[in-house]
Amino acid sequence: MSRRLLYLALALLGPPGVAAAQTKPVAAPGGFVPQSSLAFGAPGSPATSVTPATPLPVAGRAEAFRLATANVPSSAATLFGGNYVFTQGCSTYGTVTLRYLGPDGVTMVTMLTRNAADSGGGTMVTVGASAIVDVTLAGTTGCNVTLARIP
Repeated sequence: MSRRLLYLALALLGPPGVAAAQTKPVAAPGGFVPQSSLAFGAPGSPATSVTPATPLPVAGRAEAFRLATANVPSSAATLFGGNYVFTQGCSTYGTVTLRYLGPDGVTMVTMLTRNAADSGGGTMVTVGASAIVDVTLAGTTGCNVTLARIP
């Protein structure tokens, strides 16, 4: 038992150099603080620090969902969130309804309804992160519905 406590005590103390290294003062060149930066780069290539001259490369996330094809609605889709273009086209129009999952986690709530062809390339909609959407079709034939994110 006492041998175990001795090993435990030695393990908690750690190597003697660790405590000494932590007590050394760190001085940044020119007094610049902070002394670390975020960096990026491809594996095997040198890292590039994030600075105003070399900002972090970010790209918008592109995604598109076919919510209905040939008048058959798809299952609900989980969106990344942001701005989307809702486009639809049908051979014969009835009602095309875009819905999202409400705050109760059960009810699908109507976001917009269309009963004629899009003019001007579609309808802009904005959704929150991880929104779940679907489409319902009533009285339509040959309907195709797409929801595409604008990166």
